[in-house]
Amino acid sequence: MSKNLILVGLAVLGWIGYKKFVLAKKINISLKNIGFNGGTFWQPVVNVQLEVENPTDTTTDIQKISGDIFLQNKIVGSIFQNVNQKILAKQKTIINFNVQLNLVDAALISINNKFSNQIIEFKGNLIADFVSFPINYSIQLP
Repeated sequence: MSKNLILVGLAVLGWIGYKKFVLAKKINISLKNIGFNGGTFWQPVVNVQLEVENPTDTTTDIQKISGDIFLQNKIVGSIFQNVNQKILAKQKTIINFNVQLNLVDAALISINNKFSNQIIEFKGNLIADFVSFPINYSIQLP
């Protein structure tokens, strides 16, 4: 009898895990904003704001976000951050994070081209329910 209970328990846990894995592939990620968010001259900061939608019937856990900031196709900053945020079923949430730029690379680009009218990109991954979702967004700075 106890073997049957253990098998039933494992089957239920396996089904829940499988369902969560399949449902997690439906998460929608969109860029809300990317731009300079103060910092100082010596430590410029880019703020990235993502909207993450969970269209599933189960709560989703976001574990990590990682990626690179590009200016003129050159990496000028990187991030690897634990997020540990829950998104309830059929809800959206905003994730904000700051990326400190490499001053030398950012300065060289700004001297050559000014920051206005440049393309700034964020390429990375968001980990939710232990599934990696690619993020690839760019905008032109005003």
